Amino acid sequence: MFLGQFDHNIDAKGRLTIPSNFREEAPEGLFVTKGFDNNLIAYPRDVYERMAEKINELSITDPESRALRRMFFSNTVALSYDTAGRILLPAFLRESAQIATTCKLVGNGDNIEIWSMELWQIENQKNGGSEKNSSRWAAYNISTRGH
Repeated sequence: MFLGQFDHNIDAKGRLTIPSNFREEAPEGLFVTKGFDNNLIAYPRDVYERMAEKINELSITDPESRALRRMFFSNTVALSYDTAGRILLPAFLRESAQIATTCKLVGNGDNIEIWSMELWQIENQKNGGSEKNSSRWAAYNISTRGH
């Protein structure tokens, strides 16, 4: 499971160091794609393949399904780690997420979100405040007790 937040630099070639605990969760590398919130999402192989299978099952006659397929597959790259534990983020993905020289890696359960520092700060502000969040997520019935 991917947990925590990490600030990292992107070097001049577009390489990003992935924290060692994240690499342990995805030893084969990562599938990185555009996220839904002007961010990037990195999936380990098994999670990406499950999602890809579900998307491939969608009807090609439905315009929304075709749009999702295009967005998901055309914006995904399979990336391996170099000897220093880095991945090479393509320019088109960095540009789409407004990532220049620094970014925030955010553990998100079965995936990693990669944010520009500025957009992460905005996202964090949107989700702040205990009063707001206690009522906002009450409908999800999150409990520490068994089913």
